[in-house]
Amino acid sequence: MERGKNTQVAACLAQAEALLLDEEVERALTLVEKALEVHDHVGLWRFKKRLLIMLGEEAEAAALMARILDLVYRPTPGELALVGSDRSAFTSLKDQKLLYLHVPKCGSTTVKDMLYHVLTGQSGEGHSHTLMQQQAPYRFLVRGALRENFADWFKFLVVRDPIARLRSYYRFNLCFTNDLAKEFGARDSYLGLALQPDYREFLQKLPRYRQVFRTLRAHTNALADIAGEDSGVYDWIGSVRNMADLRAALSEKTGVAIPAIHNFRSKDMATFTPDAALEDKVRTTYARDYEAFGQFF
Repeated sequence: MERGKNTQVAACLAQAEALLLDEEVERALTLVEKALEVHDHVGLWRFKKRLLIMLGEEAEAAALMARILDLVYRPTPGELALVGSDRSAFTSLKDQKLLYLHVPKCGSTTVKDMLYHVLTGQSGEGHSHTLMQQQAPYRFLVRGALRENFADWFKFLVVRDPIARLRSYYRFNLCFTNDLAKEFGARDSYLGLALQPDYREFLQKLPRYRQVFRTLRAHTNALADIAGEDSGVYDWIGSVRNMADLRAALSEKTGVAIPAIHNFRSKDMATFTPDAALEDKVRTTYARDYEAFGQFF
C-alpha cells in the first residue's frame, strides 16, 4: 500500500474536499473509489473512511480503518476510538515521568496549560494544545501495558459526566466558537443539519451530527472509547472539579509550583434550558462510561 506524497492522490483529495463543500458526498465517494483503482494509497482509504461515516456506513468505515490502522503514521484519537483500539494518544513528559490522556471537554486546556508551565515556566494562555504538541508530541501507547512499561510514571486522566461534556461542547464549541462553520464554511446548515442548532435539536440529532462533522465527533466520543474501560491502569483519576487536587499532585511530583489556571468556563459562554428527558435518552448511549468511570464523576 502506498504512503507519503503523491501529487495525483493530493489532487484527487482536493477535488473530493471541494465536492464535500458542495454537499456532494456520494460524488466524492465515487471519485475516491476510482482513484483507489489506480493508487492503493493510505490517504485515499482514510478519506473513504470519512465519507462512509458521513453516509451512515459506520461499521464498514470501522472495518476499513482497522485494516489500515497500522499503516497510518499518526492516527487520530478519533480513528483509534472508531476501531476500538487498545492504544491511546498520550501526552508524555519524559523527564518528569508524566503520562496524561486528553479527553475532550474534560478540562484539557487547563491541564495542558499546567504541563506547559512545568516544561517552560510560562502560561499557554489558552493555546496549550498546540504548544504542548510542539513540546511533547503524542505517544501512541497500549493502555494494558502501562502498568508494566510505565510502572514508576504518574499516569493520570481527567473525566466528566457525559452529559456535562455534551453541555460544554454545545455552549462553547457550537454556540460560542461556531466550530461547525470552520469545517464546511459559513452557512446556515450542511446536509440538512443546522450549524448552530438549539440544544434540543442538537441532542435529538446527535447520532447524525456525529456522522457528518468530524470535529463534533472527536469532542463527543465516549470516554471508554478514548481511555478504555479499565480505570486501574491510571494512577490518578478525577473530575474537572478536582483540578486543584491535580495541580497540587503535579506540583509535588515535578517540584514546580504550578499557579492556579482556569480556561474557558463554558457555562459563561452561552445559556440554554436543559432537557432532562432527552438527556436521559442520550445518557444510555454512554452507558460504558458510567460503568467504567461513573464513580469519579
